Amino acid sequence: MAAEQIRITAEVLPLVITGGVVLLVLALIQLYLGLRAQKNPKVTGEDSMIGETGLVRKAAGFRARSIVEIRGELWWCIPARRDTVLKEGDTVRVVAITQDSLILEVDNTV
Repeated sequence: MAAEQIRITAEVLPLVITGGVVLLVLALIQLYLGLRAQKNPKVTGEDSMIGETGLVRKAAGFRARSIVEIRGELWWCIPARRDTVLKEGDTVRVVAITQDSLILEVDNTV
């Protein structure tokens, strides 16, 4: 009986070692890809919108804010310069986002 257990252990041991090595290699690959992804620029969120261009859909509405379509979404916006007047159909570029709300400051010098 003891000899049989030793033979079963000797047959299973290479499979266990191989499985462990495969799992270790997969973990290292995942770690490498995860660390590499940390260096990429942001692709979501408000900060990634700076520099994006959009189209004015409605000019000077509520509280002198316009509605701009950026990436298929509608946003309230105000001009970066107070003397600028936005008109429907203007192409604008996002230059900043205020921290207290989701109001974009846009510059229509595109």
